[in-house]
Amino acid sequence: MLGAMSTTLSDADRVARLAAELAELGRRMAWARYELLTLSVATPGPMPAGMQPPPSTSQPAGPAPAYPLTQQPAWPQPTPAPPMPELPKSELPKPESAKPAERQRGGQLLPWAGGAVTLVGIVMFLVLAASRGWFGVPARLVAGAVLGLALVGLAHRVHRRADSPAGALALAGTGIAALYLDVATATARYHYLPDAVGLLLGLAVAGAGLAIADRWRTELLGCAALVGVGVLLPALNGGSLPLLVGLALVPQLAAAPVVLRRGWTGLAMVAAFFPVLYGSIAVFVAILNDSLSGSLDLGPTVVAVAAVFLVGLVLAVLGPNRLEPVAAAARLAAAPVPLLAMATVYPDWRGALLAGLVGLAALAVAAPLGPLPLPHLLARPHRLTMATAATVGTVATFEATVLLLGGAALTGVLLGQALAMAVLAAVSGRRGPLVGAVAYGLVGVLRAVVRDAPVRALVEFPAAPYLSGEQVDRAALLTGLALSALVLALATVVVLASVRLNLARADAESAWLWLPAGAAGLYGAAGTVITAALLLVPAQPGFIGGHAMVTISWTLAALFLLARGIERPALRVTGLVLIAAALAKLVLFDLIALDGLARVAAFLGAGLLMLAAGVRYARLVARSQE
Repeated sequence: MLGAMSTTLSDADRVARLAAELAELGRRMAWARYELLTLSVATPGPMPAGMQPPPSTSQPAGPAPAYPLTQQPAWPQPTPAPPMPELPKSELPKPESAKPAERQRGGQLLPWAGGAVTLVGIVMFLVLAASRGWFGVPARLVAGAVLGLALVGLAHRVHRRADSPAGALALAGTGIAALYLDVATATARYHYLPDAVGLLLGLAVAGAGLAIADRWRTELLGCAALVGVGVLLPALNGGSLPLLVGLALVPQLAAAPVVLRRGWTGLAMVAAFFPVLYGSIAVFVAILNDSLSGSLDLGPTVVAVAAVFLVGLVLAVLGPNRLEPVAAAARLAAAPVPLLAMATVYPDWRGALLAGLVGLAALAVAAPLGPLPLPHLLARPHRLTMATAATVGTVATFEATVLLLGGAALTGVLLGQALAMAVLAAVSGRRGPLVGAVAYGLVGVLRAVVRDAPVRALVEFPAAPYLSGEQVDRAALLTGLALSALVLALATVVVLASVRLNLARADAESAWLWLPAGAAGLYGAAGTVITAALLLVPAQPGFIGGHAMVTISWTLAALFLLARGIERPALRVTGLVLIAAALAKLVLFDLIALDGLARVAAFLGAGLLMLAAGVRYARLVARSQE
């Protein structure tokens, strides 16, 4: 028991001693704060009342307090911190005055302005020396290279001092652009270097310059160098537009590793802008020259713009999550523009082949099958990138179809492609294919209505193109039958896909989809029935009988939809609309256009069917409410 009591006493002494030391430490910290405040002014203020200097640390501490065994030690209360002395405002330390914003902006803009003027001066020197024959070609190129290297070396020296970052960046950007333009001049203007060697040397120079930007971790340096190169390249070009496109494309390749490493969106956009710009200009010039001369070798231009597309496509797939989605989508959308424009120069299978290859490549990016078992750089692209690729593929496929086909074949293929995309949308539950189906289908239906299966041929007899001279054209009827059936199938599948995607409902908000789809379906159904009747009876009786069958078929379809729509509002509304359309046709068309037995048959058939359907429908409704 005595051992336990002595142990308890020893712990209490330790706690008391620790509390006393903490209180003493608080007093010392308060005194140190007062001394720091007084040292920052010229005349120290008076010491607050109750504050005394802390005792010297050399004084020995007193003996530990002794407590009776039956009494617990009282915890010492910490001494409150002294109030902070009030210092006169005139004696408070004044912060260093900040530099004006105008001076800072001037210090940043002036080096860049000097770099731009210097770069323009270098280009002017190279152009003027070439036009007036100053020095020799090697001397001009060596002078440009020495100046570029000197600027880059001076930039490194300034950057190490860390007192002028804007000046270092301006010097480095000017030097890198000067070196690349020197290589471009030797290749494109003087032809001193073969094209392949010049492009490879330019890739090395651009890569080294962008490596400096990567090491200094500044996107501004890379963007400034590429802007200087892109803007001044045409002044040093020797007239070969494909080579100009290649020289503009090389910096984009050199910037790819840095963009993927740092995720610099601005550098990616600047690097992709100039190849697309000069590629489009090259295509425009090629189209203009081809229209003037009639014969032109377009092979190098095709290769150049194809390279622009391939590089843009590959960079859109590599590292899709490193860039902003909007920037990646914009690069992917711009990359195929020159090549698709180039395809229009060849209004035959060659242009269709170019556009078709673009469409296949873009659709391959848009529809990867599941997670790809590939490295991180080849991960699944962003949703916006995939949507952009799908749009590019759809447009390119449409262009290839238009360039390859014509007439009724083009209309049929467009409707078939639209039907395939609508089926894909219904099966996969994705809205993208449905948008493509509507776009293709709109063009196909308009071509059918106006040209290949016109509405006039469905309401008048005889009418072109189903009548050739005084004889019915069976080939045109077969074409009209096929196109009408495709339109009917397309309208049906589009409605089904829309219902599955929850885009079409039985309400007024979905009328924007129901009305055009229903009109297209009625047109397709009428065309199918009438052309089939004319094929069986190629005369006016066949035309009249076909219209009577159209009215009856619409009524039958409406009855089927009403019977199936007891518990489904969408089907019920569709059936009622179709009944209204059949009645309108009876009154507005059949009563005027038909005569004799055909008119009687149409009215009797439709009326009896509606009467029977009304009785049956009322019975089904009554049963459903029991």
